[in-house]
Amino acid sequence: MSRARAAAWWIAPSLLCLLLYWRGFTAWFRADDFDWLGLVLRVHGFRDFLAALVTPYSFGTIRPWSERVFFMAGFTLFGMNPLPFRVVIFATQFANLALMAAIARRLTGNAAAGFLAAIFWVLNSALVLPLGWVCAYNQVMCAFFLLLAFYFLLRQVSGGRSARRYEILQWLAFLLGFGAQETNLVYPALAAAYTLLCARKQFRRTLPMFAVSFAYLLVHRWAAPPQRTGDYAMHFTSGMLRTLKDYWMWSVGPAYLWTPFRAPAWLVPFAVALVSLGLLTFLVREWRSGSRTAAFFLAWYLIAIAPVLPFRDQRMDYYVYIPVIGLCWLGGQAFARGWRMAGRYRAAAAAMALLYAAMVVPRSVGASDYNHRLAERVRNLVEGVAGAHERHPDQTILLEGVDTDLFYNAILDHPFRALGFENVYLASGSGRNIAPHPDWGDPAEFILPPDVTAKALDERRLVVYDVGAPLLRNITTEYSGRPRSAEVPRLVDAGNPLEAYLLGPEWYGIDGDHRWMAKRATLRIGGPRAPGQRLYLRGYCPAGALRDGPLSVTVTIDGAPLAPAAIHPGENSFALSYPLPPSVVGALEMRVVVEVGRTYRVPPDNRDLGLAFGAFEVR
Repeated sequence: MSRARAAAWWIAPSLLCLLLYWRGFTAWFRADDFDWLGLVLRVHGFRDFLAALVTPYSFGTIRPWSERVFFMAGFTLFGMNPLPFRVVIFATQFANLALMAAIARRLTGNAAAGFLAAIFWVLNSALVLPLGWVCAYNQVMCAFFLLLAFYFLLRQVSGGRSARRYEILQWLAFLLGFGAQETNLVYPALAAAYTLLCARKQFRRTLPMFAVSFAYLLVHRWAAPPQRTGDYAMHFTSGMLRTLKDYWMWSVGPAYLWTPFRAPAWLVPFAVALVSLGLLTFLVREWRSGSRTAAFFLAWYLIAIAPVLPFRDQRMDYYVYIPVIGLCWLGGQAFARGWRMAGRYRAAAAAMALLYAAMVVPRSVGASDYNHRLAERVRNLVEGVAGAHERHPDQTILLEGVDTDLFYNAILDHPFRALGFENVYLASGSGRNIAPHPDWGDPAEFILPPDVTAKALDERRLVVYDVGAPLLRNITTEYSGRPRSAEVPRLVDAGNPLEAYLLGPEWYGIDGDHRWMAKRATLRIGGPRAPGQRLYLRGYCPAGALRDGPLSVTVTIDGAPLAPAAIHPGENSFALSYPLPPSVVGALEMRVVVEVGRTYRVPPDNRDLGLAFGAFEVR
């Protein structure tokens, strides 16, 4: 192979990747990105740093390298500039493509098979979010450690003086992979499958890795117990086969079987079936000829996809990003073999490759473009609000026109916290424009009640902006002239300075996003609209307050005591609920008294502290 051809072999897949996903390279932050960007603001010492690295976040994940270090270092060095993050993401992906091609060449003995495998992976729409959404970098980094460890395994299997060194390097890559993503725990199964099929003498050397993965699984389940309900609850049922079928179709064809072109409903599934038949036919031929490499490629797919199959209610297209590597290896080997055989085999190989590309490329380009446009909407809103805050630093900002996409991508994860302010709310009625996703978050927590809004407008403590256009528009005067509601809100945020008029004089001043009560505190809140509604209390109780055992919490409504409750050790972030008496149903206002069994002090603070709130809500 000439130098020019060798250079093209290594570089072309990366250049194609950049060509197809340049929109991802230039996309801004959105959604979970903001939560991770704000993580470094919670670090005030070495203990906080260690806690930030290993505390389970985001549905119980613990990913020190790909999320915690990546975002904390990036934000500290570059702030809200996405370009350095993108450079790291794409550089890691380019390394993945090089590793993928090198592994396929070593396994098949065919340079063309390695090159084509990398190309097929680049075309697949599973790459859109890992390359276009910063917080999905965990997928890219996890693939890097899996491929790197497996590459070292192949070098170890080759024998020679360096075999021991490559075995150590394999172990190092394997162990580091646990800091990228949980999927790394399947590596022992990948290594065992390969050695069992293609290098049986090395099989036993992979077994100790299973003990490490099992230990990691136990520790992870202890630190972050699996969810029993919601989108991330695991269901070990026959439905896993249906999930596997869906993921297979998204791997061989476009994600969600969607294409931007108008086509008959049967066309894409039919094309997926043809490509699947071609791959499986080649697999059978290889098995019958005595080659087990193709079988390993399929094993890679099945092993890597297995961890996400129990998530029946949470199916994401990027979950096939790592598994589809195996199918791309298989496709690259099949195409290279068919092309060398010429005749009808060459025609069949070319037809399958073109059919695959025709299905996935439009989806990849279209989805990447959509992701970029969504990120631009988020950027316009966040930067527009930041500009409004500069013009009105002492006023709260109310947003009108926030829709579903903007709420879940630009509001829910508190992007303004990373910019140094948080006094941003949604206008009353915004909930009608936002589709409910209870497992993601509740828009009601961000909506400023009409009564609070009216009072803040009268006191000139509030400005209102319409976010319907790329440039935010100040509509405070127009909004002030609209009909107002004098209804006492049924959601009272103790940490919102605009709602302080609903609180009694016993409360202390605001501390960040919460407010402390003493031993006893009062507030006003709207009564329940229907029988059966309850009063909910959300807040924080520090461990020091629970050192002497459970802390009793007594609540009275208009002088009538409710059922007693208590906060127990370990329940630092508490959520209490109380049934409301029928007598207050329909009441315009209720007077609530909260009293705790004891207080405590944290020197040098001489305040008697009860609980930190949080919110009170009737629903």
